[in-house]
Amino acid sequence: MADIRPFRAIRYSDSVSIDDAVTPPYDVINADQQRAFYEQSPENFVRIDLGVQQESDTHENNRYTRARQTLMDWLAEGILELDKEPCIYYHEQTFQNESGEEMKRKGFFATLRLADYEEGIVLPHERTLKGPKIDRLNLMKETECHLSPVFFLYDDPEGEVDKALASTQKPVADLKTKDGVRHVLWKVSSPEAIEKVQNFLKDEAVLIADGHHRYETALAYRQHRRNYAVEENSNAPYEFALGFFVNFRDPGLAVFGTHRVVHHLEGFDFDAILTRISERSEFQIEILESDSVEDFRDAVTQAGEKHPSFILLSPGKEACLIRYVGTSDSDLFDDDTPEDVRVLDVAILHEGIFDRMLGLSKSVQEAKTNLKYIKGFDEAYAMRKNDENQLIVLMNATKIEQVNAVCRSGGKMPQKSTFFYPKVLSGLLVNPA
Repeated sequence: MADIRPFRAIRYSDSVSIDDAVTPPYDVINADQQRAFYEQSPENFVRIDLGVQQESDTHENNRYTRARQTLMDWLAEGILELDKEPCIYYHEQTFQNESGEEMKRKGFFATLRLADYEEGIVLPHERTLKGPKIDRLNLMKETECHLSPVFFLYDDPEGEVDKALASTQKPVADLKTKDGVRHVLWKVSSPEAIEKVQNFLKDEAVLIADGHHRYETALAYRQHRRNYAVEENSNAPYEFALGFFVNFRDPGLAVFGTHRVVHHLEGFDFDAILTRISERSEFQIEILESDSVEDFRDAVTQAGEKHPSFILLSPGKEACLIRYVGTSDSDLFDDDTPEDVRVLDVAILHEGIFDRMLGLSKSVQEAKTNLKYIKGFDEAYAMRKNDENQLIVLMNATKIEQVNAVCRSGGKMPQKSTFFYPKVLSGLLVNPA
């Protein structure tokens, strides 16, 4: 099953202010943030992971070739260094959850032998889009590195892996990012500790929590390198992907809700949508008298403990709490939607309301033409102040047990069904491939 290996990471040298060098993953950085990271430090990792496109770009000089050149220059100048021995890297992130409580998530970085989904070793839960994979593959071909990890989950009821890796040594990185999250990293080179991790996971499958595009890009890169290899080498670096592994029973594993905003949809009528929902026996509608974000959060959380639930908001309209009290055999679902997906509020919303009532087909949803996703509950709540936002849907987080069930059933959730917090930093570790 899962073949875990230590690796020699490329890391920032001690001479670099790592606080100013690391970034969030590329896919959560917008254009303004990209410019801010460029200005933050001349050694910021965004120059490699998400370089600026220029009007003068050519086949020979573009964001991907510049990323390779920057990587090579920084290695030559000692800004980046290659660790001398293969290690597993133990990582702790301390943060506050949405209720303000302090939490600590534990995990480790290692490489994982790539496996096609059909082998049942790596289990996905989300469909991917072609565009992001093309971008990442072009970058991998130029840099010949895994620049950021895939976030994997594994099942360790007794926490044996974390016990084996926990270190009392001085960490190699200890920083706090602007979002208040503390990130601490240790090198673990002990053969005994590494062997314990490998032996535990060798009979286990792993679940992709975040990074489906990165994983599928790694598969495509593996095939690209195999095509040009002089001879077959099952242990070549490109046969492995960089992963961040967390026990899904870790008390610090936090999943937040991702909220939905419908905008610029021709013919949208909030009252008509509510009428259509009310005509279905599967739904209950409750008008919320309070208008505070705290009361909305409490209402959707409490409702979600018994039924799949979400809140619908629209500028100038009363807020409505929607409960799904129907069964999984409702015709609101696509015929090929698995049982474990039909119990999810995101599936009920996307298939039952977005598709069948609003006319937002799966392809339109994936294109995000009239749909955007908001991470914070407060930020999503505030979106109703803008009349261009026709419908705001406040969601509960998908439970980790539901993610596990969907992965093991072979089902796929709608896009942006999970938001694992905090994100794993880019630039903390790079894996040559």
